[in-house]
Amino acid sequence: MNTRWWQIVVGGALVLVAGLVSITATAVPWSTPVALGLIVVFALFFFTVGKRGLTEPRWAAPLLTAVFALTAVGTALSPNMAVLQAIAYPMIWVVVSDRPLVRPILLNALLAALVALGFYLCFGGGFDALMQAVVIEGISLGLGVGIGVWFSLEMRKSEEKSQLLAELTDAQGQLALLHHEAGAGAERERLALELHDTIAQNLTSVVMLAQRALNRGDDLGAVRDDLGLIEEVARDALTETRVLVAATAPVAVEGGLTHALQRLTRSFERETGILIATDLDDVGAVPRDLQVVLLRCAQEALANVRKHSRATHARLALRRPVHGEGEVELVVSDDGVGISDAAADRGDVGGFGLDGMRQRLAMVSGGLRVAALAHGGTELVATVRTDAARTTADDHGATDSTRAGSTVAGSARTDRTRADHAGTDSTRAGHAATDRTDEG
Repeated sequence: MNTRWWQIVVGGALVLVAGLVSITATAVPWSTPVALGLIVVFALFFFTVGKRGLTEPRWAAPLLTAVFALTAVGTALSPNMAVLQAIAYPMIWVVVSDRPLVRPILLNALLAALVALGFYLCFGGGFDALMQAVVIEGISLGLGVGIGVWFSLEMRKSEEKSQLLAELTDAQGQLALLHHEAGAGAERERLALELHDTIAQNLTSVVMLAQRALNRGDDLGAVRDDLGLIEEVARDALTETRVLVAATAPVAVEGGLTHALQRLTRSFERETGILIATDLDDVGAVPRDLQVVLLRCAQEALANVRKHSRATHARLALRRPVHGEGEVELVVSDDGVGISDAAADRGDVGGFGLDGMRQRLAMVSGGLRVAALAHGGTELVATVRTDAARTTADDHGATDSTRAGSTVAGSARTDRTRADHAGTDSTRAGHAATDRTDEG
């Protein structure tokens, strides 16, 4: 606790009381000099070592003893010294605030009794003096205890809230770490399955075809056929590799989401020859986590266009929808073979990766829509929310860590299913290559 303000308050109170005592006449001539002397002694004590009692427990008792003595004895010498109660009562609650409320309440009562005794002696004794002392100190005690109890309870509530907030922040950090580790594990498993069921299958076919070509002997025609099949299967493996690289490329959004999407589309055109038009609106400030999600969705969507659509043209747009305040949309469309509504709903056909995108968007309270276009082709719309509604939804989602864990597990199962389908496609390609070889 910073004691600077306490030093200012105590110093001001001592100067004020010293002035009041100096200008007030008393029945006993020597009482004024003695009262002023007590003020000076207390000031020397407080500003040298006594102020430590505000922060150091071992100095608390000496500080309170000095305050009680100054206030009570001073009141017996001059009634104006009772003004020091204005700092004495609050000081009690500050010094013993970390103890049960009964302690400061008893100390308040003790101070009131001592000051009442001082008033009684100052007023010359008798019943009238006693009644005046009791009334004055009864009011002072009531105010001191009431304000002190209220202040202490509010401080304790504030401390409890701070502690709960710290615990919640720590729990959220641990939960985020667990989710990150689970997501990383699921991603590693997905990549392993993708590599095994696609590229590994194609490479196995290449090895088998190469071995068969070596056994052809002088049959150059059959060897040429085998080499043609090797080239075809190798090209399939190259395509699968490019798809995986595109889906797992490092996310770089340092230059902003718009620049990252422009780099992505330029690279896509160079690698595929598919012409892609861009319509990137100024969507304003978008949190970095949402930028990463949108860029990942764009990578996945363009990978699907490359792998499945057989399109010649594509379009990528970034915009804020007219009827969706606080939302940002990423739209990817093509003029390819299209996708059925049932396949879009299932999200598990041929490794389209739709379930993975849905899971990624759901983690930021977003959504995904996929539909076949009337004139042919497919349109994919990924939506994220950047307003307070997203925060509310995230808060509701964060209250159930089990549900979040199930989501991660479900994502892993979905990735495994997609890998199985991809493996089936690769196996079919291998069988086709073998059949063509047999025909040769």
